[in-house]
Amino acid sequence: MSEVKKLDWIKHGIDTYPYYIIVVLAALIYELGFARKLPLLKKVFTYILLAIGCIPLTIFKVLGLPMVEAMVVAFIILVFARMRRTSVTRENEGLR
Repeated sequence: MSEVKKLDWIKHGIDTYPYYIIVVLAALIYELGFARKLPLLKKVFTYILLAIGCIPLTIFKVLGLPMVEAMVVAFIILVFARMRRTSVTRENEGLR
């Protein structure tokens, strides 16, 4: 299978289900960078508002802006930041 055909299913998925992909990425970004321990009801309310807030992002995606790609980049940056913070915390605990 050629490399182009391998990536076609990704592009098709992004073009077919942009809202769901944006909501999942927004939830992951929220969890990695901004989430705090909340009671269950507040957490559900937060995710409902997050899902509502993803509607304008989906509209921007439909208009041709690279919203999914930008969110993937944000997710990757937050993963690296979380890994770095974890390693620094472990190093600091080892020094004490």
